[in-house]
Amino acid sequence: MTLRAILACALTPANRPEEEGAVPIKQDIERQGHSISELYIDRAYVNSPVVDEVRQDGGEVFSKPWAQRARSPELFSKLDFKLDLRANTITCPAGEVEYFELGQTVEFEPEACGACPLRAKCTQAASGRGRTVSISQDEAQQKQFRKLQQTPAGRAILRQRVPVEHALAHIAARKGDHARYIGVRKNLFDLRRTAAIQNLEAIHHSSKLELAKLELAA
Repeated sequence: MTLRAILACALTPANRPEEEGAVPIKQDIERQGHSISELYIDRAYVNSPVVDEVRQDGGEVFSKPWAQRARSPELFSKLDFKLDLRANTITCPAGEVEYFELGQTVEFEPEACGACPLRAKCTQAASGRGRTVSISQDEAQQKQFRKLQQTPAGRAILRQRVPVEHALAHIAARKGDHARYIGVRKNLFDLRRTAAIQNLEAIHHSSKLELAKLELAA
């Protein structure tokens, strides 16, 4: 059985992006003499500079992609549009092409959308407006994540994050829904204390399993 231990924790104020917690976690891990070769992250951390640093060092990054489905299941989703990231073009199911820049929301020509026979399946925009599609700043990375999710091997890789989610759930159950103290420093100490307890519990559970194996072998 593989023992999974929590090596570092970070805490950010509620009004700050979650991704800001990734840098101090990485720094804390490196101070312990470790490095990150594989990064399994939640989507909220995809834009952290840690992602680029891990890749530059030859590591791999795994995450679920952002959802691409339309608000209505009856409409075409972003997945039905063809994205060419080299030419920076997007082609709709009817063949209309628009150029885009990363981080931009593309609007197809209202005239073309208005006369399109597929309009009812594509958009519920008001008359005189075309279908819009948002292009992420990290669209190339999201495309890689989507490809990973579409294969059995890729989904198996993503499932390796499940034990991490279980550990986080145990910590949340111990700490409750609210911070116990005023200020980041005290609450970070409380989080690290809870993580240490979780590690001790994992070690205890692992030891019991190993003992049970020895008894069966005997």
